[in-house]
Amino acid sequence: MSTLSHPYKDCSEPKEVPTEYRKDVDALFEWIKQQPRFPAFTLNHAHLFLHACHWVIEDAKKALQKYAHIHATAPDIFDNRDILSSGVQLVLNMTHMVSLPKLTPEGYRLLCYRLSDTDPSRMNFAEAVKTFCMFNDVQISKDGPIDGYIVVFDMKGVRLGHLARVQFGPLRTFMSYIQDAHPVRLRKIYIVHTASFINQVMALIKPLIRSELLGLLQFCSSGPIDILPAELLPKPVSLSLSVLVIV
Repeated sequence: MSTLSHPYKDCSEPKEVPTEYRKDVDALFEWIKQQPRFPAFTLNHAHLFLHACHWVIEDAKKALQKYAHIHATAPDIFDNRDILSSGVQLVLNMTHMVSLPKLTPEGYRLLCYRLSDTDPSRMNFAEAVKTFCMFNDVQISKDGPIDGYIVVFDMKGVRLGHLARVQFGPLRTFMSYIQDAHPVRLRKIYIVHTASFINQVMALIKPLIRSELLGLLQFCSSGPIDILPAELLPKPVSLSLSVLVIV
């Protein structure tokens, strides 16, 4: 298995760095190479994390340290990332995880997630978190440093039975990863077709959410067509799974 089981696993060529930030990216990369606990991060990773942290080197160092720590201490989420494993295949067969091809006018990528199989008894929460992170790593590898991401979670078909399947350990790992270590600029999180029990969902996750992330959340009882430009969205019949292999 490659030591680069995270973004840029198969990307050997450095991505172009804005001229004004080249020295900062080089400096961060030199610091990375001196960290014995880090995996085989590359110049691309230095660029990615520095960009995600709006070019603040100390913030990028903290994010990298948290990233490495979470990967090392959460093997249920970040080890054995085999897309053909039964657990990952189960998640892929019961969800749609879609990266939409058109960027917003601001240059943001739209990522949409929803259930295709609404049977709560089939959901394995830890495997769902693992698969979600695998999908996101693939998308980061494809996009490189971009201006930001808008995430749409569609709750259509989500039931209280799904809430009962949530495991606190993987949930806590996921929330820490998204807030402290995920190397992207997250711009907005839309929760569409909001379920009637959304208050129970928020009661579960709110203790794990800082105000910065909470401020990105927007709830909508209808679908994405009511909050996003129609030209950015696929036709309902064309919404299908799009995921690449990462191991």
